[in-house]
Amino acid sequence: MSIQLAAGDVARWRRDWEAMMRHYQPDRDDLLAAGLAAVEQVHGGAPGRVLDVGGGVGTTAESVLRRWPGTRVTVLDVDPALLASAAVALPQVRTVRADLGSARWPALAGGPYDLVMALMTVHYLPEGRVREWYAQVRKVLRPGGLLLVGDVMPDTPVAERPQGGGTDPWTAWWTVLAREPAMASLLSERAAALAGLTCADFFAPVDWHRETARRAGFGEATVLHRRTGHALVAFR
Repeated sequence: MSIQLAAGDVARWRRDWEAMMRHYQPDRDDLLAAGLAAVEQVHGGAPGRVLDVGGGVGTTAESVLRRWPGTRVTVLDVDPALLASAAVALPQVRTVRADLGSARWPALAGGPYDLVMALMTVHYLPEGRVREWYAQVRKVLRPGGLLLVGDVMPDTPVAERPQGGGTDPWTAWWTVLAREPAMASLLSERAAALAGLTCADFFAPVDWHRETARRAGFGEATVLHRRTGHALVAFR
C-alpha cells in the first residue's frame, strides 16, 4: 500500500472505533465470547479460516486472533479507509474490498471458510438484498461451517434507527478522522467508493432472520446471545 499510516495513530483510531461499537452493540464482549465458544463446540476447536464480513478496522478480527492465534482471518469491507487501518494493525490478516450490495462479493472473498461473521453489518442492506445475502454466504462457507450474525433484532421489524439529539458516535468518529492529514487521500478514495451507497437501516426480528436463512438453505439457527433488542444468531 502506497499510503503510509503511523501505527500509533492507527491504534488510537481503532481504540476509539471499538468504543463506538460498544455504544451500538451493548454487551459486545459477552456477545463475542458466546459466538466464539459456539464455534469451538461445533468445530471441536479453533476454525482454520474465518471471514469477518463488514469487519471495518479489524477489532473483531483481533479478538478472533487473540483466541485463535493460528487461524487465517480475512476482513471484508467496502470502505478503503477502514481496511487500511486494519492492514496496518493486523498485517497477518487478509483484507478484501467488496460491496455486499454486489453479487460479486463472494468471488472476491474466496473461501471456503469454516466461520463467517457479520456483526452490525446486515442492517446496512435492504430487505431483499439481505435475503440474497444469506444465500450467497453459503457459497463461501465450507460444508458444516458456521455463520454468526449479530445485529439489532427487535421483536417486530422497524423501518429505521431511532435518532437522538446531538452528534451520534458514528458521525463524531468520522469527524475526528477527517481532521487527520494522513487520512486525506484515503478519505477521498472512500468518498468515491461509497458514492451512491446508503445504509438501509433494516432491522428485522430473530424469527425473520431464521426463516430467511432457512429458505436460503441453512438448517439450524440458534440464538447465542440476546440483550436490549440485539441478538447473536448462529446458522448452520
